[in-house]
Amino acid sequence: MDNSMIVASKGSASFIDFKDKPPKRCLDIGTGLGLWVLSSAKAWPDATFVGLDMVNIQVPIQFLEHDIAERVEWVHTNILRNKLPFDDDEFDHVHIQCLALGIPENKWYTVFEEIRRVMKPGATIEILEEDAVFPILPRWYTDPLRARGRSPATIYPGAAQQPTYPPQFDTSQLAHEHELLETLFHDVWANRFINPTPSSCIPGYFGGFFSRVLSPPVLNFSTPPLAPFAPLPGVSDIPSRILNSSRNGASDRSGSVSSLLSPLTADGALDLSLSHSPTSTKATSAGSAKGCISPSPSVASLRNGNGTGAGNGNGNGTENGDKHGNDSANSTDDNKPSRRDCEVKSVGSTTSLAGSHSSGGSANKASRRPSVLLFASSDESTSLGGEHAVHLVPLDVMESQAEHSQFMHLYRSVTFVISTKEAMWEELMARVTAHDEELRRFGWGDADYNEQSSRARFEYAVDQYQSDMRGRISLWHSLVKNGWELPPRDPLSKAEILQEMQLREEILASQRLADTGEPEPPCRKVRLIVGVKES
Repeated sequence: MDNSMIVASKGSASFIDFKDKPPKRCLDIGTGLGLWVLSSAKAWPDATFVGLDMVNIQVPIQFLEHDIAERVEWVHTNILRNKLPFDDDEFDHVHIQCLALGIPENKWYTVFEEIRRVMKPGATIEILEEDAVFPILPRWYTDPLRARGRSPATIYPGAAQQPTYPPQFDTSQLAHEHELLETLFHDVWANRFINPTPSSCIPGYFGGFFSRVLSPPVLNFSTPPLAPFAPLPGVSDIPSRILNSSRNGASDRSGSVSSLLSPLTADGALDLSLSHSPTSTKATSAGSAKGCISPSPSVASLRNGNGTGAGNGNGNGTENGDKHGNDSANSTDDNKPSRRDCEVKSVGSTTSLAGSHSSGGSANKASRRPSVLLFASSDESTSLGGEHAVHLVPLDVMESQAEHSQFMHLYRSVTFVISTKEAMWEELMARVTAHDEELRRFGWGDADYNEQSSRARFEYAVDQYQSDMRGRISLWHSLVKNGWELPPRDPLSKAEILQEMQLREEILASQRLADTGEPEPPCRKVRLIVGVKES
């Protein structure tokens, strides 16, 4: 998804503008499916590429076009255990993406040292990493569902049905419905000595090995608004009581009742031409995006150091901040680069920030379109390199993305959380084995401190989180906005329709009561860092 976003916004798979002199030999570490390699191979027809990963999941070479296949190679190794299987000074450009959450803090020195070894003098490197974010559902969304014993599948097609294993405790005393999973999610990183916020720690390590460092402010992808409720099969109009409820102080707000109901045409058919938000009704086409692509600092400016005010390898331009873990990651060799951590701060918007639809928004914000991204100014402390760093990311293009693209960012974050399921289970079993009393907050009794009972509770918690998040993400909405057909639903009885309408009213009423006028936390945090190996 990020690769497609970069290509659409930059017109290239790289944030660095190589102009008419693209690199001749490139290395992609943590290549995954190999999408960056393939898109770059099309853009740079004279370059050769090596995609490196631990597992063999790349597109088979024999299925690639001949012109690309002869310039691409897949290599498999574990960079934490083995040296890179390449010669010294071999590559002109190195690309790294989504690798940091697999690197313990005490391994960054070795990793960057080895990467630097295989880079030619003057070679460039770019890293795009995201923090480990656990998306949280507010009480106003989950409480009405639990009160009626319903699942999001009743109001959003595609959501999972309610898990069958019954909860055995009252969750009202928890910070939120899924606090157990959030606790285990954070345990995964803490007990593996992995910093869950690489946006704060990587610049310190990076600046010790590379020069002319540029890094824009941390990009915070805002939590999406509450999507429209799916149209009910067999219902061609909206009950007047729901429309009337929108006049009780909510009709002129972003996220009002009327804006959350799917609009209908005159003949009662679903009108998919309008966005769910009254402040944003125009999607961004690929053509319009290409027409406003922002330029990047050229590779020449990186190598010459023009305009860079930080990250030159001597420690200037970064601020010391909190460190994750302990000081065992610090180097004790005087000849080794020192570790420097950057302070991570919440990034406020300096552009068009409106209240999150999902938690409500004040009336004076309703006239402004909520930004897909929350940005900081160029002098924000998370930025390295001043204006040159800010220009690496085409903020104007990303901000102009259609609002429903936010749901895909939330979907990615939730998918990442679910991918750590077995690691979270290991953390839970460690607590069960130690007879951790904190588990009683989450419903554990004396008879539950065993593997069988704990696994049942864990599976229920994961299933419930997936079910709730599928409803919140409303993937059907994003797909329909991108031209897909609305998923069909079985006909409902009059009693079922009435129950669904009541549930929808309760969710909207709960949202209005919980409105604080403050946006929800971002669902993703991403950081870009580029630099050069000097001779």
